[in-house]
Amino acid sequence: MSEVFQTFIFDELELSKTYVYEDVNDTNPVPLYYKSNALHLPMYMSSIAPEGGIVSTAKETMEFLKAFFNGRFFPKEELEDLKQWNLIFFPGQFYYGIGLEKLLVPRFVSPFAPIKEILGFWGQSGAFAFYNPEREVYFTGTINQCSGFGHSAAFKAMIKIIKAIS
Repeated sequence: MSEVFQTFIFDELELSKTYVYEDVNDTNPVPLYYKSNALHLPMYMSSIAPEGGIVSTAKETMEFLKAFFNGRFFPKEELEDLKQWNLIFFPGQFYYGIGLEKLLVPRFVSPFAPIKEILGFWGQSGAFAFYNPEREVYFTGTINQCSGFGHSAAFKAMIKIIKAIS
């Protein structure tokens, strides 16, 4: 599997610091945390490549995100096919599509300049990559938490930035 990622994504985009975590002795990635407890999960990380076992930098994740949403891997019009939303975690914090998430932004958050879509993905390690098409703004980073704590802080920061450039 790592060869496929390497050939068709990492090499294609010249992502020299991005790789599939396979070596359980690899100590390069920063440790993951659950609240204040560092987690050492090399067997888990090496078993979930497509779901979060990819190691990257925020900069290289940004390069991938821009390539993805700008049609580098498939025609931009086909993005609409991925938007088959299923509400997750009632009353609905985000929606899952096909390999894509949409963050729920209630209308009252930005009543005069609605934020229609924030698309991307939260990784299992707290890494994130999101795009707001209306304002052409991209976000990448990590909260470095497996607990779910910190997600709301990242979400609020994204909303604040989107509203500031409206």
